[in-house]
Amino acid sequence: MPIARLNGIDINYEVHGAGTPLLLTHGYSATLEMWREQVPAFSAKYRLVTYDMRGHGKTTAPTDLDAYGLARDYVADKLALMDHLGIEQAYVGGLSMGGMIAQEFALQHPNRVKALLLFDTGPGMGAMVQDAARMAQFTQMREVMQTLARTKGMSAIIDAMRNSPMAFRPEGGTGAMPDSVRRHVEHMKQMSVDGYLGGSKAMQDWSGSLDRLAQITSPTLVLVGEQDNLLAASRMIHNKIAGSRFVLLRNSGHGTNLWRADAFAAETLDFLAAVDVGEAVDGEFVVP
Repeated sequence: MPIARLNGIDINYEVHGAGTPLLLTHGYSATLEMWREQVPAFSAKYRLVTYDMRGHGKTTAPTDLDAYGLARDYVADKLALMDHLGIEQAYVGGLSMGGMIAQEFALQHPNRVKALLLFDTGPGMGAMVQDAARMAQFTQMREVMQTLARTKGMSAIIDAMRNSPMAFRPEGGTGAMPDSVRRHVEHMKQMSVDGYLGGSKAMQDWSGSLDRLAQITSPTLVLVGEQDNLLAASRMIHNKIAGSRFVLLRNSGHGTNLWRADAFAAETLDFLAAVDVGEAVDGEFVVP
């Protein structure tokens, strides 16, 4: 895999296929490997670029937690990678935290975004956790996780998360957990503790996008799983971005591209095909 020295860190990335660039950012505690099942379908039509964001995978994990600003560092890394690859404009997307980065990127650099793809994400912690008691609970859980990561490592974090409000299988979830989800969970144990803490701080400190989303004019896809804890947050985004398309995948938890890989790819490609020919993309759809 190629490595680019950008913004003072080494960024690990992959490029597959040819055509209009499609740049995807993975979720918190994941790596570019989370897109592995989508590579064949996406690269058959587009120049697919995936990368490990700072603190994740084979990309540098700074020890200074102040080097993990979402609106500053993560967006700057995405822009620098595009420039490094000679990409003037791309289909820009991300999942969960990657979707937060994609929103902020689209707001800061609208001329670089041909279309916006937002998967299983929200507009910031303040908008997503509006109740003061829930925010206090979230903050307390974050502090516990930080201590656990520093003292016992990432394996202990993953074990604790299995029984937390952010569990991998939401309450009421149905069906067997796909192998891709199991692999993702196990892979999280290899994450850098600095990257884990830095990414968490970045999301907590981000001011959010809710009051700015109406500024986004690029064609936008908002796709989310039926059993995802961020379903309501995704609807907030859809309601704020005029002309956006909202797609709900049934029988899917957080990480729709892992739970429903084929449906995820099909819906994303259907949206991009419409953008390719200049068709309207608005509407709401439910995928059984």
